[in-house]
Amino acid sequence: MKSRLLYPTALAALLSLVLIAAAPGPQYHYEGAQSFFDRIARPATTTDITLMMDVDGLLANKYSAEDFPATIRSGGENFPVEVSVRGRYRRRVCDFPPLKLKFNKDMLEAAGLERHSKFKLVTHCSDSFDSDDNLLREKMAYDLYALLTGEGYRTQLVNITYIDDDSDYQIQRLGIIIEDTDEMAEHLGGEECDECFGLQPEQFIPGNLEAFTLFQYLIGNTDWSVNLQRNLKIVTMPNGAYKAVPYDFDFAGLVNAEYAVPNPDLDQQEVKDRVWQGQFGASEQLDATASQILAQQETVMAFVDQYPGMSNRSKRQIKQYLASGFEAIATGEVASAL
Repeated sequence: MKSRLLYPTALAALLSLVLIAAAPGPQYHYEGAQSFFDRIARPATTTDITLMMDVDGLLANKYSAEDFPATIRSGGENFPVEVSVRGRYRRRVCDFPPLKLKFNKDMLEAAGLERHSKFKLVTHCSDSFDSDDNLLREKMAYDLYALLTGEGYRTQLVNITYIDDDSDYQIQRLGIIIEDTDEMAEHLGGEECDECFGLQPEQFIPGNLEAFTLFQYLIGNTDWSVNLQRNLKIVTMPNGAYKAVPYDFDFAGLVNAEYAVPNPDLDQQEVKDRVWQGQFGASEQLDATASQILAQQETVMAFVDQYPGMSNRSKRQIKQYLASGFEAIATGEVASAL
């Protein structure tokens, strides 16, 4: 494993999940009506979810954009929902690809919930043992971003039972539900910008893009692009400036998913190789943001130590990997690439 800096141009057996708790990381509390995500959020544990649908049909047509009618059951409540496959790469390599969940807004409102209706479901991908470890590592990445920045998507670890409508065949696996993007933007006090391509660094809230990029470097993630809005969302703030919010960390070195491959566009040799992708030069803001992140190293390491449901072996690996990232930032490897 190595760190390299570049200025870019452009289980098999079912685990006992009852005792697996969600990370004890930062949680967001907002006033106002409750959303579907709020309804299922259990900061200290997993949420039990049942998804009833034509599972065989969805898996047989994972390359299509077809919506499949389904029902989600949680906490004794049933919600009709449309389910479709998402993810260009994972739909090819995963036996069970990631999904999109789309609720009817009027139905949500009739149930006394906010109209935030679109959620991502990160699935187990395959029946290998590593899949659950990969999910926990990716969940940790979301939690670490919230820990370091106080922002980001809220995520909920779910113990999900898939029931096929026709055969009643069922499987139980671990998953992650990611909150609706409009809801996330609303919590930041802004609105999602769908067509914000090619933004310049100076158009972002001071410190946001620096923290975003330093975090991606810290966890070894190269699968993103601000210019192309790849694996991130842009939020327009009331003052007209922007914030970048990341998602999808499965290609990060911290996760080291079994299907992840190096990024050939950045000449990355191994998935765990770090590549600096900052699109800005040296600045007092970058130095200040780096100092803020470095000051939280002990907090981050303690957070990993306490992360529930994850093996001690994985925790040791993650701490070693993060330590090398903190060292690269502290010793000026980032500054040398500017």
